[in-house]
Amino acid sequence: MKNIRIAALSIAALTCLTTLFVRIPLPSRGYFNVGDVAVVFGGLLLGFMNPRQGVFWALTACGIGSALADIFGGFAVFAPLTLAAKGAEGALAAVAASRCGTVQYAMLALGGLAMVGVYFIGETMMPNIGLQGAAAEILPNVIQAVGGAVGGFFAAKALQKTGLL
Repeated sequence: MKNIRIAALSIAALTCLTTLFVRIPLPSRGYFNVGDVAVVFGGLLLGFMNPRQGVFWALTACGIGSALADIFGGFAVFAPLTLAAKGAEGALAAVAASRCGTVQYAMLALGGLAMVGVYFIGETMMPNIGLQGAAAEILPNVIQAVGGAVGGFFAAKALQKTGLL
């Protein structure tokens, strides 16, 4: 139990830092980043460590790490959305860790879809963004989700092959 807590704290820090590392501004005042790689990697790692509790820890670590990046990066208005979107993406990646083949890829895709959906719904209700701004963000969010799933998957598999998990 202690090891998964330490890993979750590390994933939260990793997610926050990688999200802040590369930021490309988007029309709705949000930004494109590579933090999704850390979200998927973290979800898979925590799922590999403990399939039963990894989902909770991934939801928490990935959500909080990404939300903190929004706060530290000057986008605090997005932090509640990010907490839900990235938390869901990380949790579904943790579920994917205990699956294999097509089901694993489908769970990772579902995590990306959840992230895109949460941002879309939330942004439509935000002042100065609305439906047009939210619609404009769909493609960048899909690209971010696909890149995160691919990068996070390969990073987690590489770590798994080292035998450290």
